Amino acid sequence: MATTSARVTFRIVLAVLLIVAFFYLCRPLYWKISATVQDIRISQIVLEAQKSVGWYRYESDSGLHEYDRKALAVNPRRILRQVLDNDLEGQPS
Repeated sequence: MATTSARVTFRIVLAVLLIVAFFYLCRPLYWKISATVQDIRISQIVLEAQKSVGWYRYESDSGLHEYDRKALAVNPRRILRQVLDNDLEGQPS
């Protein structure tokens, strides 16, 4: 049978070990959550600043205007056509 002082010492050592383990295991999680909350706050501040100056883009808006989309859609085809034409011209008939 263990003495009372041995039980108390064991419980204190066990409690200290649990606190140290909890600190080292949960600290990275705390920093990750803290950084995420900070990013959300900064995003909200930036969004409010954009709204206040009238520079606000909706989530569905990619930032490209209609004429930019058309130009991007045409250019790859035109470039591919030029490359193929140049390759065919260089080959003997």
